[in-house]
Amino acid sequence: MKEEAPPKAGLLVLAPDGAAVRQAIVFQFNPETLTRQIGPVPGAAPAEATGVVETIRLEAHFDALAMPANAPGPAGIAPVLAALEALVLHEADGPAHRQLVLFAWGRQRVQPVRVLALDVVEQAFDRALNPLRAQVTLHLRALSAHDFGTGSRGARLLAAHVRTRAALAAQLGPQGLDALGLAAPP
Repeated sequence: MKEEAPPKAGLLVLAPDGAAVRQAIVFQFNPETLTRQIGPVPGAAPAEATGVVETIRLEAHFDALAMPANAPGPAGIAPVLAALEALVLHEADGPAHRQLVLFAWGRQRVQPVRVLALDVVEQAFDRALNPLRAQVTLHLRALSAHDFGTGSRGARLLAAHVRTRAALAAQLGPQGLDALGLAAPP
């Protein structure tokens, strides 16, 4: 029996209405760390901080020498870098042209995000100055219900993500005071 390949992390780019997958940007290597920050909307005064935002930061590495032999084109990793850059640049086009981007981190975490920024460090180049290696730090913001219209594909994808996270949290099960070494609440 053939062993199933481990899931790859990456981004799925859908049409603005979410009806079709336009592009999959698969991280060549799964990042070693993922940093998430969950808290009030940045810049909101404490009294106005009614919304909560999740930001995600991760570092993806790309290496042309580790690409499959049948990988298309002589441009090294330049196409994947250009695809990532386009996700940030299209944000400037406004909401009407905004593509729906899903961050896929295994089967348990597929969530709508906005690519806020990229930090790209290109290393080693071929004779045509195409990058052969790069590390890309992606700065993402998880989208919330406020970012979608009721009943939209994005809203349904977000609801599925929320259900998955709730099911994971429920696996923790009830914990009593004794788990903290307490006999009664203070």
